[in-house]
Amino acid sequence: MESANQSASARIGRYELIRSLGRGSQGAVYLGRDPTLDRLVAIKVLAGAEAALHNTAADGAPMEARITGKLRHPNIVAIHDVGECELGPYLIFEYVEGRTLAEVVKEKGPFSITDAASLFASILDALATAHAIGIAHLDLSPRNVLLDSANTTRVMDFGLSQFTDVKRAPDAEVTGTVRYMAPEHFNNEELGPAADVFALGSTFYELVTGTHAMQGQSLEEIRTSIVNASADMKKLSAVPHGEAFCRFLAGALEPNRDGRYTDCSAMKEAFNLFLAESGLAASAEQQNAGHSTVEFLLRRMQRKKDFPAVSNTLAEINRLTSGESKASTERLLNVILPDQALTNKLLKLVNSAYYGARVTEVTSISEAVVFLGLEKVQMTANSLTLFRHLKGDSAQLKDSMTKSFLCGLIARHLAQRDRLSRAEEAFICGISQNLGENLVIYYFASEFDEIDALRQAKGLDKAAASRGVLGVSYCELGVAVAQVWNLPETIVAAIKGVGPGVVEEPTNDAEKLRGYAVFANELCDLFQNHPTSDVAEAMSALTKRFAAVVTLDDEYTFKLLNAAYEKLNEFSRIFEIDMRASNYCRSIEQWLNYAEEEGEPEWSPGTVA
Repeated sequence: MESANQSASARIGRYELIRSLGRGSQGAVYLGRDPTLDRLVAIKVLAGAEAALHNTAADGAPMEARITGKLRHPNIVAIHDVGECELGPYLIFEYVEGRTLAEVVKEKGPFSITDAASLFASILDALATAHAIGIAHLDLSPRNVLLDSANTTRVMDFGLSQFTDVKRAPDAEVTGTVRYMAPEHFNNEELGPAADVFALGSTFYELVTGTHAMQGQSLEEIRTSIVNASADMKKLSAVPHGEAFCRFLAGALEPNRDGRYTDCSAMKEAFNLFLAESGLAASAEQQNAGHSTVEFLLRRMQRKKDFPAVSNTLAEINRLTSGESKASTERLLNVILPDQALTNKLLKLVNSAYYGARVTEVTSISEAVVFLGLEKVQMTANSLTLFRHLKGDSAQLKDSMTKSFLCGLIARHLAQRDRLSRAEEAFICGISQNLGENLVIYYFASEFDEIDALRQAKGLDKAAASRGVLGVSYCELGVAVAQVWNLPETIVAAIKGVGPGVVEEPTNDAEKLRGYAVFANELCDLFQNHPTSDVAEAMSALTKRFAAVVTLDDEYTFKLLNAAYEKLNEFSRIFEIDMRASNYCRSIEQWLNYAEEEGEPEWSPGTVA
């Protein structure tokens, strides 16, 4: 073939050969020219002794061609053509002039985390797109990501990739780049998106340290390092943003597949959280892409006659009450009083046991402000407006909103228990946890059904499935709408959530509020995600994960849930919650009864206020 390259007439199909670009385990790659379109191309010939490694579809076509042909993303090298020649099957790719990330690090040294952030964001976005349509790469490494002349990353070489609905066990012989393989390759477990997550964790580690995440000289030493996931995180701790980056990487390099980010959509969510917490930002292209998708969804909601009205009300409530002053109080009254339904519900709640017993009844909103303070009235108006707005005939929406209210009650109690003065803010942090999902159920019912079906079919988490259908996660949509409504930054931060793994001890009140809200939301999720008999075990694992935020033993957690459920019943009329018709409420009652019958833990109704 080398002699053929030196001839101007050497061709593969219609493509002229120019020179060799390299050889890998799955064949040789050449620089070529397409004379019809007068452009350079990369020609991959699946030939030679490695032919046994070729991954083919049922009809014999190269699987790499089938898979790459389904991918349309600016950070993935595109395929143009496929064919057969005397040397074997060949694939025609766009030619990207650049160097691999492995070559860049070797020449210039490791990236700083700041400089690498936009690269990582673009790689994650590319792989999240692949995972969302059911494709796993299965051979990611710094050698398979190009950096072109415009410093744009381009993921390439899908030669070992597979559709995720085809269950694939590891090959008898190791194929791929060993140092970046997930433990599944060596534990005889099925390969899928989680293997890509591990490979990217190893890749990102190497790009910012200049050393391999998985150390070892022999295959056996590397295997041991991988199975134990023994990356030396100390190398990162001293660099700027290193500690936060370590926490992010921990969710990718978890040896147990079930403890890892589910796929690159979930990994991207965690990375976005790292960026936000570190004050970093992804590239302008990534930000604009995300913003344009969110803006498109917001425009769709704006076409619904009720969204502009509720948005104006909530935005005004929060914009005009930024300070404790007489002017702020008057502005709040001007927003609330014209809305008779909101006024009546707010007064009912103020006079209920929710805010404690009082001798005389509060009969006006101005009295409520005097009695409770501006902040409590502001937060109460927010929650009532939200609940009144997001209601309809959908049983899913009713259950989801009921869960949101229970979440708020639990978060509020935790704030009161820790003597945090901002208990009402904790309440709305709690009910806002699922804001994005509730909005999708209400405004985009068909898309929600698609997301739910994708979760069921692919076993995806909510973030991955919603990104696959909508292009953004529930969280991202919730944050965007919360900002449109001028909700306080502490509530926006709570909606963003926390990363996977053990949650660190909060350092300020805002972090405490977020911790209470996320814990409460995950606690409330248990009854939808686990069989009744498994809830107690999952609850124990949850309290351990949040031990630095909320110190609760299993018995107290049970009492807390029972008391919060009683509160939910008490205020259900005000918030128009039909508990008797709620499947979610039945699942909680079923577990409460089950736990009582099992005799653990001991509890008495009303122990937790």
